[in-house]
Amino acid sequence: MHPPISLIWFFLTAGVSIGLFNFVYFMELLTLFGKNTAMPRDAVLLSLAISLVLIGLGAIGASFHLGHKFRAWKAIRRFRTSWLSREAVFSGAYGFVLLLYALSYYFNASAAFQHILGITALILGWLSGFSTAMIYASNKFVLEWNSSLTVLYYINMYLMLGSSAFLALTYHYKPGFIPTYIFLTTLFVSLGLAFRLAFNIRQLMIPRPTINEALNLPHNRNIRVLDTGTTTNNYCTTEFYYKRGKDILGSVIPMAYLLTFVLPFFLLIYSWITGNYNYAFYAITFASLVVGSFLERWCFFVEGNHVQSLFYRLYPEEGYTLRKGYMERKRTVIRLQ
Repeated sequence: MHPPISLIWFFLTAGVSIGLFNFVYFMELLTLFGKNTAMPRDAVLLSLAISLVLIGLGAIGASFHLGHKFRAWKAIRRFRTSWLSREAVFSGAYGFVLLLYALSYYFNASAAFQHILGITALILGWLSGFSTAMIYASNKFVLEWNSSLTVLYYINMYLMLGSSAFLALTYHYKPGFIPTYIFLTTLFVSLGLAFRLAFNIRQLMIPRPTINEALNLPHNRNIRVLDTGTTTNNYCTTEFYYKRGKDILGSVIPMAYLLTFVLPFFLLIYSWITGNYNYAFYAITFASLVVGSFLERWCFFVEGNHVQSLFYRLYPEEGYTLRKGYMERKRTVIRLQ
């Protein structure tokens, strides 16, 4: 699949916004249980401003993926059946409630009112992230994405970005939280590495589709493509298959692993073991996660193979072998009269 930069941009901005707000508000929420975990007022206002700006920039960037941008409002009409519609609704609602929470915090509204808005924004943010992940996980035409693993990995990346951003914030405003958030960021980076490895290993194990399945025909019919139907590139051969990306994928994936997981992991472990709480470590960790996540999302799209590529002889591993599956239950008997 062709990697849309606008959607990768939305992932990064929304991921940092939702992830950062998650930890900032969580520390505020713990105060309801008698914990002295609230961040200084300046730190909370700064993080809220960053989260608001990022979700706004993400929405603007994502609009470039739309063919008719002025019709974007129509997305809400398919809320009952479309994960894309749910993403639009929840993302917009998250940004609006986050703004209300920021205003209530700035003007010192009642604690109950602030927490109602904070909890609502927190839930809406994660519903937005879950809906975005389900857009890919529910796509049955791209087998690489069609898995619950896609959702778990996607949500964990929000936590990776958010915890690393919050770790850099605590260095200046609440140094006592540094060991805790070194541990949490290391945990989420480790889980991210495990999910990504599982995602790549799964690609080697999932059975490839056949022409019969793409046409919804039983396997006892000998189906093969005689003509691709086109002699030039079209939307299907450029957007559903990215040849240039496929050619360099083997070089980009190691870079994505290095920047998203390996470098942040060793920086955090070194800081944790030695007790050297250096801001440069956390700034580099966050920057590495952002750049690495960009490359990882790029790889995620390029690794996806749409079933329609079978008809253009662009699907990997040509010369498919028939496999057992739900199609095998169909029986077609052809008799000559």
